[in-house]
Amino acid sequence: MAVTDGVINKKMKFPVTPLLSIFCLLYAIDAHADIYSCKDVAGQVTTSDRPIPECADRAVKVRRNNGQFQRDIPAPPTQDERRLAKLAQEQKEKEELLDAIKFKEERYLLAHYSSENDIELMRGRSLDMLNERIRLGKEQILTITQILLKLQTEQRNSVKKSAIEDAALQHRANEMDLSIKKTMAINDAYEAEKVRVNARFDERLQHYREIPDSRKK
Repeated sequence: MAVTDGVINKKMKFPVTPLLSIFCLLYAIDAHADIYSCKDVAGQVTTSDRPIPECADRAVKVRRNNGQFQRDIPAPPTQDERRLAKLAQEQKEKEELLDAIKFKEERYLLAHYSSENDIELMRGRSLDMLNERIRLGKEQILTITQILLKLQTEQRNSVKKSAIEDAALQHRANEMDLSIKKTMAINDAYEAEKVRVNARFDERLQHYREIPDSRKK
């Protein structure tokens, strides 16, 4: 410390440590800065210390300032690649939906049947109910047919009936004939339903057999 003209002069001293820290930090940031590079169609390499707009549709390599590889940025997909990716995604969603439906069917089967015999038992009950309706329909057809034959015989043998009586008999005969045809159509529908029932239980049985044994327990 020195005194000049009554004024105390001090030598200015600056702290070295903070300045050195800032310098090291800036050096470290610069040393770890990213370097972007890509190739054009002709194979020319473009390099920059920031993302390159010209490389937006190309693959880009990113390295550190020291040359150390950091990562690859793949080129964006082409229109064909996007289309194929969309188709693949749609196929995946379709398969997931089918899996969900299959799982739901399996849960239904496991909730209602404990064995293949249970499925066959339910098939038999459904067919028995249809067969009974068909049997009743056939009995009805037979009964109406017998009455109709008697009525037709009566018509042929009647000689002194009036036109009104003949018309009434004919009306009854027509109604019976129509009833027979309706009953026959209903029985045909029951027969077709039997085919559907068998197909449905065949499919149900097949699905049940495809369920892993571990899930049946």
